[in-house]
Amino acid sequence: MRKIFFLICGFFLSLSAFSEIITSEKFNYSIDFPEGYQIEDMEQDETTVIFKNKYLDAHALIKVWENSKFSSSMDAIKDTLSRVKASSDYSEAVWRRQKCTIASFESPVLLPDGAAQGWAACIPLPQKKGYLTILSYAPKTVYDDLAQVLISLLDSVLIDTGSFREPGLITSAFYPRKSPKQISLTIDSKKIPTQIDSVDAEANQFVIDREFAVFSFYAANNLPEMFDAWIRFYRLLARDSMERVKKVSFDIYTVLKDECEKKDAKNPDAALAQLLLNWAQDFNYERKSSSYDKADIESIPAILEGGSSDCDGRSLLLMCILKNCSIDSCMFISAQYSHALLGVYFPDKQGQTIKVDDGLAGKEYLVGETTAKDLTLGMMPASMTDRKNWMAVELP
Repeated sequence: MRKIFFLICGFFLSLSAFSEIITSEKFNYSIDFPEGYQIEDMEQDETTVIFKNKYLDAHALIKVWENSKFSSSMDAIKDTLSRVKASSDYSEAVWRRQKCTIASFESPVLLPDGAAQGWAACIPLPQKKGYLTILSYAPKTVYDDLAQVLISLLDSVLIDTGSFREPGLITSAFYPRKSPKQISLTIDSKKIPTQIDSVDAEANQFVIDREFAVFSFYAANNLPEMFDAWIRFYRLLARDSMERVKKVSFDIYTVLKDECEKKDAKNPDAALAQLLLNWAQDFNYERKSSSYDKADIESIPAILEGGSSDCDGRSLLLMCILKNCSIDSCMFISAQYSHALLGVYFPDKQGQTIKVDDGLAGKEYLVGETTAKDLTLGMMPASMTDRKNWMAVELP
């Protein structure tokens, strides 16, 4: 098996900045795995890969079928599950403009020591590279404990650049778009009419609850990957939020563009980031939960609708809006300080920065404090300036 593992490393590359995003260069798909999944076996042509989590009794099987073998994702997933003698319930969903299939299933042969239960998905890959079929499963005896991890894996599949910044397949299937919901924002004394979808807050909350449950496995056991799991929690929430606030971001930019150019002709993007920071500093401050078994971050669409917010929700919201405006941004989190900050890349601006490794020389991101009023970009609390206590949350 050790020899097989080194062979596998030649095919699957882990992106250095995102430790558990595994990519197949041959078939051009990625999966933002929950921490701890390792490859157990793989066909040399990469068409079949088997994963096992080293901490949890959770498994994954990936099979890529030739495009010519099936006429639809439904045919491909039915054939795959029939090979493991699974009983299944199927549903279809459109994701990334492709008709995909999801299934819940039980199989008596996938595991050697008893029945397996889990979820499966089949996605047609772009450029007709094949049908990507993924089985995410656990022993039936522990399925209820691990269901959130299994679903999280399937919702973390990425098949093209756009899928890095929109809700995953499972969330999109469970919470399809309903109808536009009009909201109004006031930024820099300007009214900005805009809209979200009526299902956005509920769908985003689904992701928060699910991913917090996944993170809790690592935190409760103080595992080495606990902080990576914490970063992944926010990364997946940011990914889900980006498309939900895309129109909001466009409308904000459209209304404030001229004013930002007046405020800072050389760098209107910096002026926009400052206006947004001041706006967030005036939000109603309230932690959503003080219980350790629940996430205390409000859904991003709910914050836009006037809900309460904490430092992480505000920082994540501004990060998503700025990224939608093509402004390089991230957020920083700290366990030591129990705090979060916005990060914006403006190399020509002076102020406090935190360096983020980009695989080259690194980037110094100007910090933004979202909860203390009247602090401008580049200012941070004096008691929180130890850079080693901050971790960056980025979107690929």
